[in-house]
Amino acid sequence: MSDMTEAKNWNWKIAGQAGEGVMVASKMVAKLAKRHGLSAFNYLEYPSLIKGGHQTGQVCFSKEPIFSQIRSLDILIAFGQASFTEHAEEITEKTLVIYNSNAGELNEDLVKQCKGKIINLPLNEFARKTAKTKLATNMVAFGITVAAFGFDQQAALSMVEEEFSSKGEEIVKKNHLAFTAGFEAFLEQESPISSFSVDSKDNQVLMTGNEAVGLGAVAGGLQYYSAYPMTPASAAMHFLADQQKNYPLVVKHVEDEIAAITQALGASYAGVRSMTGTAGGGFALMVEGLSLSGVTELPVVILYGQRPGPATGLPTWTSQADLQFVLRAGHGEFQRIVLSPGTIEEHYLFTKQAFDLAEKYQVPVFIISDKYALESHQTFTKPEETAEVGKLSFVEEKDLKSDNSFRRYSLTNTKDGVSLRSVPGQEHGLYISNSYEHDAFGYATEDATLTIKQTDKRASKYNGILEEIPKPILLGKKDADVTFICWGSTVNVLKDVVSQTDKANVIHLPCVWPFPVKEFTELAKKAKSLVMVEGNATGQAEQLIRQETGITMNDNLRRYDGRPFYAEDIIDWLEQ
Repeated sequence: MSDMTEAKNWNWKIAGQAGEGVMVASKMVAKLAKRHGLSAFNYLEYPSLIKGGHQTGQVCFSKEPIFSQIRSLDILIAFGQASFTEHAEEITEKTLVIYNSNAGELNEDLVKQCKGKIINLPLNEFARKTAKTKLATNMVAFGITVAAFGFDQQAALSMVEEEFSSKGEEIVKKNHLAFTAGFEAFLEQESPISSFSVDSKDNQVLMTGNEAVGLGAVAGGLQYYSAYPMTPASAAMHFLADQQKNYPLVVKHVEDEIAAITQALGASYAGVRSMTGTAGGGFALMVEGLSLSGVTELPVVILYGQRPGPATGLPTWTSQADLQFVLRAGHGEFQRIVLSPGTIEEHYLFTKQAFDLAEKYQVPVFIISDKYALESHQTFTKPEETAEVGKLSFVEEKDLKSDNSFRRYSLTNTKDGVSLRSVPGQEHGLYISNSYEHDAFGYATEDATLTIKQTDKRASKYNGILEEIPKPILLGKKDADVTFICWGSTVNVLKDVVSQTDKANVIHLPCVWPFPVKEFTELAKKAKSLVMVEGNATGQAEQLIRQETGITMNDNLRRYDGRPFYAEDIIDWLEQ
């Protein structure tokens, strides 16, 4: 095996069946890398099964910033023969394969074809002897990993204690023994392939997109979250539910997605910042409620986690195929904002901003993401602990006149189409809010002139919104042969592409609606060749760009098999 101490990136994968603790081990490896001052990315794949099926956790870490997964492996820990064969193409001459010999002898032909070095270790046996249960096999694998990469053993043992402390001292002790068995077994056969020291000045956090959205929501002043669990947005609800003990926050697990959005709108009407979250099938039920938000001008934030459809599709895989659905959903014409964060840090920052935008302009604001970003872990610099919440768009008590002249949907004294709200129960702040077109007070109307005026009032909100939305970002050197264009999570892979080649740069769209025509056009006109990269079959963002700017792409890269892009594949495409 070659010495990889000076390697720029390290790439580790564990593969087994659902229920074997693959995800736990994978997250712990990513956390340990972070504590050693390394940048880390943890990508998970799993079937829609509670137990069984093929599952992987993959951690890429580096001394330099890293944002996505890597194809070629440095270490593969395979719990069974299927785990080995599934990833044979990712094994290179530098790969060290730790195979669980308790799963049966590997096929002789597979061994001959393997380019890397195979070490057979009885992982299940180690777990049973030390922890008295096969369930500790993942901690045996964690111990092997720590030894193989030269991580700090005591830091790793502390992490095992953190993970299992809630289950009691005896469970912690057993998992420590399982870890040590794996750690020592590896060192009896191999030397570490690298060496790292704990970084006492580590200022990073490790989060999934769902956790970052939840944290951003709390920082943005969220007080009410209603949702029905649907992959990949479910974990945002779980995260926020746990935060109820720390913040003035109510999280409601409702009976369906219709209730989710209508309860969020009810909370918004009552005067608190509210949010809901779902995936494609759930949002299909929310569409009527979305239109209700449009006509009543009630602010709400919606987390939309994309996964492949139609219908149930591939419920635990990733996609970018719902963009046009989110842009066009709802009957009638009304205003919305669609933020498309890419990195996990952007998920935090833009969710926080979403609440201020929703509140200020009284519109629904989407955080459109996908399984890849929402369920992967990524390190980023720890955000500031203090966060200011933007001003609420409510009329002050002192400004409500005793003649009851307050008009919720006033056509006068509004800036950018925004008229002040009153909180239910405010004296002299009474108004009507329902699904009908209305006059300034809220009374239903079918008057043609009033209809035009209220429609124009709402539409004028875009004047202010366009000034405040996140603008397109150019990544990489200004003068490149190819300019990739992306939105959402795909920027993670493309950030790693531009760190490895001077041939390309990237225009990243962190907000896709309202479309930033001016700023995008200025960047696109400087490009030599425009190539759209997105995770759908029909080029949905490419269509949007052509519709809004008239700009056409020179080429495109599309993926729609539920898997994310890989930097190696895009670099190969560039070279060819």
